[in-house]
Amino acid sequence: MPKQGWNSQIMASFFKKEASYNAGVVMDSTSACTLTGFTNGPAEWDDKVVNDREEISGREFGYDQKIVEQRVKIPLSFPKAKPNDLIGLFALALGSITSTQDGTAVAYKHSIVPMAASGDLPSIQVEERWGDTQQYAYTGVKCNTLKVSAEEGGFVAVEAELLGSGSRSSSATAFPPSVSESWLLVNKMNVWLESGANISIDAALTQGAENISSGSPRDISARLKSFELNWNNNLNERPGFAGQGVLHALDHKRRICELKFTMLFEDTTDLDNYINQQPYAVEFDLKGSIIDGAGTLYYGVQIIVPRFKLKKAPMPQGGADEFLTVDFECEVFEDGTNPVLIVEGYNAISGYLQ
Repeated sequence: MPKQGWNSQIMASFFKKEASYNAGVVMDSTSACTLTGFTNGPAEWDDKVVNDREEISGREFGYDQKIVEQRVKIPLSFPKAKPNDLIGLFALALGSITSTQDGTAVAYKHSIVPMAASGDLPSIQVEERWGDTQQYAYTGVKCNTLKVSAEEGGFVAVEAELLGSGSRSSSATAFPPSVSESWLLVNKMNVWLESGANISIDAALTQGAENISSGSPRDISARLKSFELNWNNNLNERPGFAGQGVLHALDHKRRICELKFTMLFEDTTDLDNYINQQPYAVEFDLKGSIIDGAGTLYYGVQIIVPRFKLKKAPMPQGGADEFLTVDFECEVFEDGTNPVLIVEGYNAISGYLQ
């Protein structure tokens, strides 16, 4: 009988990183979780396959073919993301995470920022089984790209492209439990925008309150139509010599952070800011239900971009029967003080990539 897609599983060692690149992780409930709510297909084996059609072999159509280098690409797509999805993938993409417990409550704040440019991104192990068939384990898995997006009236979505060393082996490891959490709803997200000299990023973030201004920033929650944040590590695949058909390393090149969003048009404030090339800061703050009644933290996420400028004039657009909207296309910069991207996630998991 044909296998059915609903009966597929993926697990990732979000809670434990590899001790060294491609070393693998012991997959159990302390190191890994089973992922749910994804829509992507199986991993792509984008191997380097070579044949002898270009050489003289005495045969019109050639004779032989070999896999010279193995490659593994793992797409992950969660249209209705949960805190664990977002925290695990942000930690893998940015590389630096610090977890703090909320007193004695079973609740934790996970502060995530980009690691130093000279650092080595963490790697994990991922396993998959599709349609209750053969199970495969992939090691040396790093995050190449990450996209977080949302539209009004919907959910926070997250997509990632993970790259492995090319190592793949059969596995019979039992899948650990999934993390039980609620979806991240946009109707619980506040968004603030600040520009110019009033930009000031708080050293300690407060859930449900703005953390980017020394004055009174604009609350654009009711005007926002959608946003999209992209992070690209530009991973460089290094097969080198003596790699036995898998990668020696996945090193990041110059990283890229991109932001764009759309909101209802009200006035020319942002056009003036574009003309004068004023810097901006933005904060997305989603505060859900309390994690543990004995504590003070709530399920959610805070995302702050401390400095960007508009790289295209924000001109209003829309038809006769529509409200005018304006698109922000943003160039993200460093501000000399804060990380280029600041993320704090909140849930009941004690730690990631330990």
